[in-house]
Amino acid sequence: MTCSNKCRIFVCLIFLSGSCLAFESQINFSTYYDSNPRENINDIESTVGLKGRGLIKFDTSTSRSRIHGSFLGQGYLEPALLFDSKVIVNAEVGGQYGLLPHWQLGANLKSFQKVYFEDFQRSGRTTFRGVVNRVKPQSINYEIGVLKSLLQIDNGTLFQYTDQKIFFSLNRPLSNKLRGELRWQGSLIQYEDYPARIIQYDTLYSNVTEDQEDRSWLLGGQLKYTGRMILGLSISYEDIRSNSEIDEATILAGKLYGSGRISPKMFIHVVLQGMNKYYGRPDFSELNPHRDPEENIQNQLHVQIDRVLDPQKMIYLQYSAIKNETVFNHWFYYKNLFELGIKVTI
Repeated sequence: MTCSNKCRIFVCLIFLSGSCLAFESQINFSTYYDSNPRENINDIESTVGLKGRGLIKFDTSTSRSRIHGSFLGQGYLEPALLFDSKVIVNAEVGGQYGLLPHWQLGANLKSFQKVYFEDFQRSGRTTFRGVVNRVKPQSINYEIGVLKSLLQIDNGTLFQYTDQKIFFSLNRPLSNKLRGELRWQGSLIQYEDYPARIIQYDTLYSNVTEDQEDRSWLLGGQLKYTGRMILGLSISYEDIRSNSEIDEATILAGKLYGSGRISPKMFIHVVLQGMNKYYGRPDFSELNPHRDPEENIQNQLHVQIDRVLDPQKMIYLQYSAIKNETVFNHWFYYKNLFELGIKVTI
């Protein structure tokens, strides 16, 4: 592993084992405008807020193994809508170990927690991921793995479910700068204390003997170009079958992204993604209070411009237009976000 000091400061300690321990820390301060912080379709209020962000990362490796982790804390203060202020914490630890030449075993544990000032409403996600992969330059690479997540939402009533996945992907170079990937994924989502819904004579009933359970499979592909600009395109199709009749659906999703230098000290990042979910019984879909809990961002245009001031300081301006759906408000909402801030590497 190479420890560099380009746009970051790493402290490297060389041990007798030949490992290198690297640290990185960053702080961000920004102001932002949110056109719809409460994610409503009526009575929309906008707000201006302040955001603080701190990040600590570490990475240590030997010739056969690597361990890494990070802790990210974010605070959002909205003076005009104080109870919409919130705190977000992301933490991760993971590692890889070389089993055979070009084969690795990997695992990581992630935790995401969000707490609102208003009655301490919260949501969280804890995820374990384990993989075995083949990594060999200029060749076909494989990855097979499992993922299990526990998700919780508490807005006065606790709503939780588990999401279990198995996945397989292969990728290979198509040219010196172009790489392609195919991915298959199977998923099982099990809800706790949340009954499945059945339809009889065009009337919706709760199943008092069964909680909701969704099974799905996904097939996706991606192309990635790594030249002066990094460009990518991904598409996927997912089929969802459920014991809750109003939740059966198919999903088509796509994503375009690009990132690169536009001048010696300026960079641009662009993301355009969209998702459409086709319910089997759309006439009942508005009665589903927990639609798409697995989707964070569904439809988005995001543009960010970075200006490097010196190797340790950067200012940035970003804009996002979002059309999304939440578990709290089971409808599509729209919002625009502007953010201007400074990032400092310590």
